Amino acid sequence: MVIKMTRTLMEEGWAFISNESNVVVRAEHQATGEAISFNSAGNLKRWLYEKALSY
Repeated sequence: MVIKMTRTLMEEGWAFISNESNVVVRAEHQATGEAISFNSAGNLKRWLYEKALSY
């Protein structure tokens, strides 16, 4: 579910930025400028789950 939702969001214009350890720390929508930072993998998963529920 996480991978499928990530792909869907990337198709809609979201970019995921990782740090030097390949851990996603930020997501930003390139068209709207909306940006979200994640301080843990759990927060990222919860955000993806909430996005999936809105579809």
